[in-house]
Parts: sequence; C-alpha cells; structure tokens
Amino acid sequence: ITEHSPSSSHILHNERNKMITSCRVHESAVIAAPVERVWALVRPMTFTWSSLVASCTMSSGTCADQIGSNHLITYKDGSKWTVRLCEMSDLETFLSYDLVAAEDPLPVSGAIHTIRLRKITTSNQTLIEWSTDFSSDATAEVIEDSKFKKHEAFKEIAAAV
Repeated sequence: ITEHSPSSSHILHNERNKMITSCRVHESAVIAAPVERVWALVRPMTFTWSSLVASCTMSSGTCADQIGSNHLITYKDGSKWTVRLCEMSDLETFLSYDLVAAEDPLPVSGAIHTIRLRKITTSNQTLIEWSTDFSSDATAEVIEDSKFKKHEAFKEIAAAV
C-alpha cells in the first residue's frame, strides 16, 4: 500500500492501484423462543441444529468457550473446516469465529462470522442476526450461498428450540 499526497489530501492505493474491498452478508430472523433457550443451543458451537454438519469437536484449547480455541467442523458432504472462536459474550449473547483452515480449497481466503441474539421484550422471542465478513475474493455466488444458508440455519434453529 502506498500513500500519495497530491495537494493536501491523502489517498491510499494498493500496489496495482486498485481499491481494497471486502463484503459483508448480514441476515436476521425472529425465533419464537426466549433468548436463553436459543443461546443455549448456539453458544456451545457444536452446530447440532444444522442438517449440514455431521460433527463439531474442539481441536485446540482447554474448553470449547475459550477465546482462541479451535473447532473442527465436519460437514455431511465430507468437507472439514477449522474455525477459531474470536469473541463470546454471555451478557451480550453473541459469538464470533473465523475460518482458519479447510481440507479442501475454499472459494474465499477468509471469513469472519458473528451470531448475535437479542431479546424481543414484548413477546419473549429472539432476534437472531448472523453476519459474515468475507475477504475481497468472495464471488457473487459465495455471497448468495451464504445468504441462503443463513436462512436455512434460522429455520433449523427455530425447529430445534
């Protein structure tokens, strides 16, 4: 990245004079269950509610909710991803994890996921929000697939609580 100072303004460019970008997918839904029940399902990062996941085990760290712990997700199609827990808050009911490794090549070089739950006080339901920040190499197909999978996940979480 280089910095140029034409006149008094500063402009940042990468080596090929292209803008550096990334993409965020943010989806949300209402789950007809108290936030405590939904958090109890999401917090362990086992993905037991997902029809796509065969298993999820902790692969490093002393406990599953330790920041920095790695989790090996084995999907039913045979693919395996390792994700690292980056943040977790029981008070704010959210967790963030990033993709650190995959056995098969992935269509992106990086992705950070955040699942956040919010209590809907008037109905004792839960607002679930799931955001993914993708690296700049994410294609339109990857973005659309992420949206679709989040919508399916919301349905599966709602059925599991």
